[in-house]
Amino acid sequence: RAWGTPAPQVPQGARLADAVAEHYDDILSLYGRELGLRVARKHLGWYAEANGAPNRAELLRAPTPEAALAAIRAGFADAGKAVFPEQDPWAAGVPS
Repeated sequence: RAWGTPAPQVPQGARLADAVAEHYDDILSLYGRELGLRVARKHLGWYAEANGAPNRAELLRAPTPEAALAAIRAGFADAGKAVFPEQDPWAAGVPS
């Protein structure tokens, strides 16, 4: 983030699910259906861990992109608050 500007808001609920689904679609577009399904798993795992998605295992084992997108919608629509913003050392400002 730029000096003196607030950190962007992390999307929650349906907005988070939309953002994860869009990123997933972008990965599939870049890598293709088969390779993209495998490449996207690490990203889905990070999203699930950071946002408390209850279906991480389902996300990582989805056999098709359609199953993964359904799991994204189910898991992130009600996911809890992201973990990473609270761990941001810059959140309280730069130490003097």
